[in-house]
Amino acid sequence: MKKIIFLFMLGSIGFSMTAAAQKAISSVHFFDIKDGAMEKNYIASLKEINAIIKEIGFPNNYYRYSKLAASDTNSIYRNCTIGHWTSEKDYKTIHDNPKFKAWATKNKDILLMSNQLYRRFYAAD
Repeated sequence: MKKIIFLFMLGSIGFSMTAAAQKAISSVHFFDIKDGAMEKNYIASLKEINAIIKEIGFPNNYYRYSKLAASDTNSIYRNCTIGHWTSEKDYKTIHDNPKFKAWATKNKDILLMSNQLYRRFYAAD
């Protein structure tokens, strides 16, 4: 009987995780940073907003920064930030939060770059 209860609980957890994953979205922001100092400021800014997102109660939502290898010859979209969001509702709640808005206003010079491409992706069934 204990095995059946354990398997039922394990199955319930797995189902809820799968359901949550289907609601998840990713935001993808391609851009170019030409300057090493600007890149350092940008990374520090992302660390700050990730801490704010966690502080306001959304620890499973965050941004991650990546860039192309120095040997890659592409001349545009060499940098990328991927946002991981548990749902559209959480994305909206986070972005509407006064602390998020204050961060965005404070960092607008860092966040507004030339050659940008932004998209939101939703899980495909």
